[in-house]
Amino acid sequence: MITNNAPQNSIGHILFQYDLYPEKIEQFGKVKKIVTSRGTYALKESSMTRDQAHWFSHVMKRLDKLNFKQLVPLIPTKYGDLTITHGNKTYYLQPWFLEDAQIPDEKKEKILFKQLGKLHGLTVKHQEFSQETIETSYQDLLNRWEKRRIEMEYFAEEAERKTYMSPFELTFLTHYSRLDMMANTATKYLKAWHDECLEKKSFRAVLCHGKLDRNHIYYHPNGYGYLFNFEKAVLDTPARDLAISFRKSFQYTLWSEDQGAEWLEAYQKFILLEDEEKKLFASYLIYPEPIFHCLDLYKKRDGTITELQFVQLLEKRIITMTRVNYFIHKTLLKNESSQPSE
Repeated sequence: MITNNAPQNSIGHILFQYDLYPEKIEQFGKVKKIVTSRGTYALKESSMTRDQAHWFSHVMKRLDKLNFKQLVPLIPTKYGDLTITHGNKTYYLQPWFLEDAQIPDEKKEKILFKQLGKLHGLTVKHQEFSQETIETSYQDLLNRWEKRRIEMEYFAEEAERKTYMSPFELTFLTHYSRLDMMANTATKYLKAWHDECLEKKSFRAVLCHGKLDRNHIYYHPNGYGYLFNFEKAVLDTPARDLAISFRKSFQYTLWSEDQGAEWLEAYQKFILLEDEEKKLFASYLIYPEPIFHCLDLYKKRDGTITELQFVQLLEKRIITMTRVNYFIHKTLLKNESSQPSE
């Protein structure tokens, strides 16, 4: 309960609930660094609704109960709440961490996938089998992918009709048939996952972080990584979370299949993917959405990115997707046939 002497401005209203008296406040995007005589804190502003904030609090309490140590904890208000809703925003407080700037880039993803494996291994559960759930997930993704393929096909046909194509359009068209093959292969792996789930009458779910990449992990000098920002956390297949993090990590370097093998090994020390989950993971990875997304950006271009930069971005993503194909068939599915059956 807020007493009548609570400050009415936003930041005062929020800090009052923690009995914090700031000496200095700095803004970093949606995070305020609050320096006080009691310590330094990070106050995060979020657009979570009340229901989402309730789920978020439940997730953090559940992870604490499971003794998952590799996360940045939330600091409760003096009333015991983990989040505060003020206006149409939700706020929460965490300790301010100083990151270790000495960790080499090539180690960051290994730490990240190690912590993701711990999170999934700790929360994995076999779910009550539901054919309807499997069918709905399968059809929804198939429909989404088919819609994307039609969009790309339309772009390719439009470009072909031009007398003079742009360098970006020419690059896209040069690789279009290969991209279409990737999309087709992804669809086949998705069907393989669907058929194996129905045959086993079983599937697993874990607590998925939802958007884990370097921006959502603190690299501590002790060598551990501490996860934060569980605002998008959901219960879902481990393949989904793993694929999201893989794709986000591709952007930092010109990724190689050897790195992918190291990331997967770090992850699987804590939870081994089952055969059908590997197929689903393969389908998520090999579907050329990163390239299609590049095309989306190109269609919305406003002049801030040059044609040459767009071509370079497209070529980088095509190289990455080619290496993803090697990774899937030489590492992820090395003991299985190179292509799923029709």
